[in-house]
Amino acid sequence: MPTLYWAGTDMRVRTKYGEFSRNEGTVVSQEWLDMRRGAFNSSHWRIEDDYPGVLFTQDDGDGIPDMNWLKADIQQWLFEQGVEMSGLRATKAKMLEKVDEVLAAEVVTEEE
Repeated sequence: MPTLYWAGTDMRVRTKYGEFSRNEGTVVSQEWLDMRRGAFNSSHWRIEDDYPGVLFTQDDGDGIPDMNWLKADIQQWLFEQGVEMSGLRATKAKMLEKVDEVLAAEVVTEEE
């Protein structure tokens, strides 16, 4: 999911879309950013994980993260399962290993 950072001279800025910081990114949906892209196009903004105009189809219907999922969505799924993992240093492959561990733990629990 896209993350917005303020890149202006002040540490923070308040706009009609919210308050933004230089150090703390604000995660927004791709759809939200695409609808408001004009407000964030200047050199005062840094946008990470932005894929303008791309419609993501990542859910194959099973609800289990795989390589087609975005890293942020895998991290959210892990968090919902009670696993906290920093997305800063973790690769998608490492996150998917954790998904496998969570699923394996569920199977062991069900068999007992």
